[in-house]
Formats: sequence, structure tokens, C-alpha cells
Amino acid sequence: MATGSGFGYKIEWLAVRDRSAAAVAAVLGLGPLVRTPWPDAVAAAYADGWLLTPPIDGWTLAASRGMPTPEDRLVVPWVAGLSASLGDVQYFITNRVTECHGWARASGGVVQRAFGYYAAEAVFEAGERSAEELALGVGFIPDEDWWESDDEDDDNDPLPDEETVLTLAGRWSVDPRTLEGASIAELPWTAGA
Repeated sequence: MATGSGFGYKIEWLAVRDRSAAAVAAVLGLGPLVRTPWPDAVAAAYADGWLLTPPIDGWTLAASRGMPTPEDRLVVPWVAGLSASLGDVQYFITNRVTECHGWARASGGVVQRAFGYYAAEAVFEAGERSAEELALGVGFIPDEDWWESDDEDDDNDPLPDEETVLTLAGRWSVDPRTLEGASIAELPWTAGA
């Protein structure tokens, strides 16, 4: 049994349903997988390497700073391509410094939902807002009236932030913050691009 380490802030990650780390790494074109203690694996992901988890509640997570980001406008076709090979794939990104936040989910090569926000602008959107997005009040850019109102308070802010993305990840699959201190049967892997 290993003690997990959380992540999720200022990084991108995938959640892939019912696929092994080796299968995910092969589709991503990564180098050999190396078993690595949790803290070192998380550090590798933040240093432009890759962290791949063992299955967690049926989901394999792959984290790195080497994925497309919303400002690249490549996220939607990239996630669709991964999903054509891997099945159910979800993508998440948070970065409070650049105000870059986004998410996508696809199955069988078809993106059901995607939303990307960068520097006060929605840069991509596909599909209808999910029930989870509706419950969180995010996944859209507010109309002009909201921007001009004086009652813009943080409790009713429809613009996504890192906490929103992490909470949405937990509702769709796995919130990687919950791995901190969790007992996990196996160590994760690291890989190079």
C-alpha cells in the first residue's frame, strides 16, 4: 500500500476510464514507464514529465504540463483523437496565474462537452453544459448585463477558477486533490514525452 500525493493546481491532467497506465502512455507516445514514489511522480509532472496513476475508482490519471492548453485551441480535436483510441477520456486544466481553466470529455472519438477559458475569454466550447456544470454555475460566459452590474460577488461568479475545475473533476471522475494521503494499492509511474 502506498500513500498518495495530490495535485491539480497549475497543471493539466487526463482521466481515462478502464485503461491501464501502459495503454494511456502508448497512445500518448510516452517513453518507458518507471515506478516512482508519489511525491517524486507529482514533481515530475510539474517539471514537464508525466505522472500516470494506477486505476483509481476505475480511472487512470495522467498529469503533465506538456498537454495542449485552451489558448492553443487544440484541446477539442486532441481529446477527440485520444478518445478514439482510449474510449472515455476527460481533460482538465487549472492555472490561476494565467486564468486558464478548462475541461472536456469525450467517448469513442466524439467530444460531448468542452469548455476553455483563458484571460477573461472563452476560447472554445462544444456540446451542452453538463448537469455538474449547471450545478456549479459554470461553463458559459455571462452576458453583458452581468459584466456591467455592481453586484459581482465571488459567490455568484460564473467564471471558472481552479477550485471549480477540481470540483468538476471530482463530479465527473476523480478530483486529484483527494489523492493526498490516500492509501493506494500501487505506486504511480513516470514517463518522458
